[in-house]
Amino acid sequence: MEEKSKESKYLPLDLPYLPQEIIFEILLRLPVKSLLKFRCVSKSWLYVLSTPLFNKAHVKFSLTNHNMSNYRVAAVTSISGLDTICNFYNIVSDNSFVTENCPPKSLSLSGRILGSCNGLICLNSDSFTLTLLNPCTRKFNVFIDTAVQYKGSGVGCSVSYGFGYDASVEDYKVVKIFSFNQIEDRYENMVKVYSLKAKCWKIIQGFNSGYINGKVAIFANGALHWEACLGDSWEIITYDLALERIEKMVLPNYEGRRIYWTLGVSRGYLIACCNYEPNRADIWVMKEYGVEKSWTKLVTISSHVDRWAHISPLFAAENSDEVLLKIDGELKLYNSRNRSFKRFKSFVSGDFCQVQVIAYFESLASPHI
Repeated sequence: MEEKSKESKYLPLDLPYLPQEIIFEILLRLPVKSLLKFRCVSKSWLYVLSTPLFNKAHVKFSLTNHNMSNYRVAAVTSISGLDTICNFYNIVSDNSFVTENCPPKSLSLSGRILGSCNGLICLNSDSFTLTLLNPCTRKFNVFIDTAVQYKGSGVGCSVSYGFGYDASVEDYKVVKIFSFNQIEDRYENMVKVYSLKAKCWKIIQGFNSGYINGKVAIFANGALHWEACLGDSWEIITYDLALERIEKMVLPNYEGRRIYWTLGVSRGYLIACCNYEPNRADIWVMKEYGVEKSWTKLVTISSHVDRWAHISPLFAAENSDEVLLKIDGELKLYNSRNRSFKRFKSFVSGDFCQVQVIAYFESLASPHI
């Protein structure tokens, strides 16, 4: 309470019937759209609700709000490889979708989603720029992507991205991995990191690995996570944003050979989904970060799944039996108690669509530092 009192004494709000500490606590619990409206009340309200101090406190509080109603879905749909549609959805209690306002008209989005963190989403704007966007405040920041690195003719290169927050220096960072195929499933990886605060890219020490299957990293516990495979063996590649260190993490025990792993994050916990062909999936949660024995099976999905469908976990609500999943090009809510699915009808998908989806929560986080 002492820390919050120190923060709240800086709030120049003249409400004589309420202590400043109570005002601060009330504001922290309000949805972002309400706070944006309150900025119009007066200059003092505009000042308070625009300060980095309050914005950081609101993000910190939002990270502890694990109600599904606080979460949103960003979806990039590529139709026949030509047109690209970027939509933002609000998941409401009746399990339908309410489409959020699109990004500002001055912002043209294409390509793919590169990650989300603290309510901010990192996307490709085009082949030469990246965009950091807060869909709720509609503020964005565009910066230059780093060029593809080549190691000579005949050497194939694949690219993976990650986006996260380095709390040690209060900086958002984008990580780009260039993977060069060496022998069979073995890859040599070059790593570049962009600092939003320094506004530049830098090269860090590379590493060798199997094929990095996860083209977009999952951010959890201050680190980025990609799934990688070497033959029939799978592992998690991690990059600690503060320590600037690449490490490897063990996945849960799995059976068989024809499998496919996907990663997710929910309530701050790392989630791993093992897809067994043809139509079964186990979803695991790491209860204690970095501890292999803490992998705990959350749910097994073995019905109503199309053959060869790949399941990606997006969000698991606290004290609930429901898990939000992306199953190939569709978004579904799975109830583990009665083993049933609910499909979101207004979600843009189809036989000729490639859909990329990511979950995020509403926040006042600024895309500028």
